[in-house]
Amino acid sequence: MFSSKVQLQKRTPVNGTDRESYLTLLVDEYINTDSFESKCQVLANLANFAYDPINYGFMREVGVLDIFIYVLKNETSVKLLHFAAAGISNLCIDPDNVEYVLMHAELKSISILLKSSQSDTVAEAITIFIYLYHSHAKSAVESLNIIQDIQSLKSSENKVVSNLANIFMNDVSKTESANN
Repeated sequence: MFSSKVQLQKRTPVNGTDRESYLTLLVDEYINTDSFESKCQVLANLANFAYDPINYGFMREVGVLDIFIYVLKNETSVKLLHFAAAGISNLCIDPDNVEYVLMHAELKSISILLKSSQSDTVAEAITIFIYLYHSHAKSAVESLNIIQDIQSLKSSENKVVSNLANIFMNDVSKTESANN
């Protein structure tokens, strides 16, 4: 559910932690914990906070996007990669977040997710590329083999993945038709 600042203030107890402070605590916990399960839980929570546009600015300010990008570049755990991709996917609706992702993430680290054995992660990666394709990053998406990789996913047995791949490819076709 989307929130407004007024709704957040109403839901926060008088002596409670505000949203930005809470997100900062989660970031600190992710950075400082050695527990894999704790990292997974915190990353899942951060990805869930990424659904609400009211959190976008806070998430950039306290380093949540940096954590998601770090995970994509450096981790091998399918669970961590899934949560990071989900968080970025949720945040890429916002143009400022798209810009941040383009400046700090390598699209190749996202494109690798298209070959994941986890269909949810593949779906998140396609969704990220749908958002990036509709931003000023279209040429960067076209320059990699991303379009070919997503084309091959149109026949995936997973309906979510095949539907998202078809949506992406329809967008590519429309763009190509408009340019001809």
